[in-house]
Amino acid sequence: MSLIAKIQEKRKKKLLLSGMFSHFSAIYLIRLADNTYEEIQAETSFSNLLPKKGMISDIYRLLFIANKTGIQNSGSYDAFGFENLFRRENCSGSLDLYDTSQKTHYDYYVFKMSENEHLLIFIQNQNALTANQYEKLKIDTLQENYLFSMIVDLKKDTCQNLVVPEVNASRQDYVNLKFTEWRLIISNMFPPDDKNMFLMLTEPEYIIKRLETEKLFKYEIRMLNLSGEYIWVRLRFNRLDGFSKDMPIFVYSVQDINSDMVRLLQQENIISAVEEKNQQLTDINHAKSVFISNMSHEIRTPINAVLGMDEMIIRETTDETIRSYAYNIKSAGKMLLSIINDILDYSRIESGKMQICPVEYSLKTLIEDINSLIYIKLKEKGLTYNLDIDPTCPSTLFGDELRIKQVITNLLTNAVKYTEKGSVTFSVKGISQSNEEISLNIKISDTGIGMRSEEMHKLFTAFERLDEQRNHNIEGTGLGMSIVVRLLEQMNSRLEVESVYGKGSVFSFVLSQKIIDATPIGDVFSLQKTNSPQDNSTSLPYAPNAKILAVDDNQINLFVLKGFLKNTGIDFDYVQSGKECLEKISQKDYDLIFLDHLMPEMDGIETLKHIRALGSKYKTLPIVALTANVISDAKERYLNAGFSDFMEKPFVASDLKRILLTYLPHEYFQETE
Repeated sequence: MSLIAKIQEKRKKKLLLSGMFSHFSAIYLIRLADNTYEEIQAETSFSNLLPKKGMISDIYRLLFIANKTGIQNSGSYDAFGFENLFRRENCSGSLDLYDTSQKTHYDYYVFKMSENEHLLIFIQNQNALTANQYEKLKIDTLQENYLFSMIVDLKKDTCQNLVVPEVNASRQDYVNLKFTEWRLIISNMFPPDDKNMFLMLTEPEYIIKRLETEKLFKYEIRMLNLSGEYIWVRLRFNRLDGFSKDMPIFVYSVQDINSDMVRLLQQENIISAVEEKNQQLTDINHAKSVFISNMSHEIRTPINAVLGMDEMIIRETTDETIRSYAYNIKSAGKMLLSIINDILDYSRIESGKMQICPVEYSLKTLIEDINSLIYIKLKEKGLTYNLDIDPTCPSTLFGDELRIKQVITNLLTNAVKYTEKGSVTFSVKGISQSNEEISLNIKISDTGIGMRSEEMHKLFTAFERLDEQRNHNIEGTGLGMSIVVRLLEQMNSRLEVESVYGKGSVFSFVLSQKIIDATPIGDVFSLQKTNSPQDNSTSLPYAPNAKILAVDDNQINLFVLKGFLKNTGIDFDYVQSGKECLEKISQKDYDLIFLDHLMPEMDGIETLKHIRALGSKYKTLPIVALTANVISDAKERYLNAGFSDFMEKPFVASDLKRILLTYLPHEYFQETE
């Protein structure tokens, strides 16, 4: 018999046994830890007397002391005091409430669920319950509102059922499984659109990150009920005392909130619905951020190994055939890295974590860098590259150089990608200027395939591709233009597009920048005559007196870094943990340390703190964060943590050269013969 069939059969028996208890006037969940209560279900009479959520004192004040008619229930209040409610395992009693000026008699029952949680139940016009009826009411109530509950130990990967013994028989499918197996089985009880969200919420690393800082977190979602229909439930993740990475034990429970959700969605309480939806979106963004951060680190680490070893082949081999293979690997690796960066950028923008960071920059240098980046792609396709740069533009401006370069490069790359023959033109014009600010009109035009007017809307939609049948062989994620539009919005600009199908397109935007140096940029038209890309195998300086230590738990990363420094004469040591790093620096003086961030036991930031705490020379010793974790504002975070600099994986020779020249003593460098 299937799990659903077993549950359905058990439900039928339960309903037959619980006839007199099938209707509750009200049920509230009371939490002692934070002195609050929450309505599970309630008739209109109770909803009029008591808010859905509030402090426990509200129950006494509104129900038992002065209800809406002002009639006192002091006797009931005395009987229902803290002594009875919280200090006994269970308790019961009766009282009269006045709703719409009518006296109504209720029996109340309190069940202790845990040290900090009780259920408070009201039933209208019930006679006193026998002991057996009392226990059955407790079981029915727990089943009615807490569909399932279990203890999870992530370290042992185990699940332990918390449902009362009478009900265990119908839920054996849930227990005696590894948690990692259980979550995959249970995920099939959610709608297809919500299945991935459930899997993300129950990812062990995500749960640990949330419960390290929160006592509990919850999420509302639809799930199959005992009749095989989708209902609204609340998933609750509640940490136990002593919760930590080493003891990751928590309670997982499923609460039936379908009637509340239906009422919420159908009635006038729109504000509450929006607030709950916003909380869901916050949880989704939090889970997505964790996932993207993990993806960034886990994918960049092997790419670092691939591109690093490929660079070593390029540097060391003299066989032109092998070199050509290596360059192809490098090109494909960079394409893969570009796709990953697009995904990460889009994620940062969607979660609101992409920030504009203005700096002083040289307009001429920016154009030269863009020209260098686009040159190889133009040469490979045999396209003509036209530069039209206004020589009167100021030489030094203030803006986010990195994001401006990213926008223009994306537009130029897109133009090259969709142009088979003809030309691509890059134009920069100053359309208005004051003493403090200039408006630049930046335009990229091509003689490519153009766009149909009816497909133009797809251009700015994430993951969409134009004219899919015609362009199926063109590489890309479909994110580039969406990223361009969102970045321009953050820089108070917008993208304008003109296109004729089969003839080409023009992309333009106006960008206001502060002027730092108004000296004209001059004639940079000669940039288009650049006839060779930058050397891909940047030579590193020779510094035989320098001593460098690298710390990384990944041995391949250490091997790649060692290969890069092979011909520099540098005395290079490496270890694979923070503890080994501290031992090593106590034995030998180093001029520079490369320190990975994500390592077991003692991570890079904790290791850094121990080093800086040694004082003396260690307070200023150059320590560079070497990491694949570049999800958001990485450089600023590492610098604020106390690192001297930051180098991301996969690293390139030019970045390594900059670090060496910046932080090693200048007298160490020697000319090679």
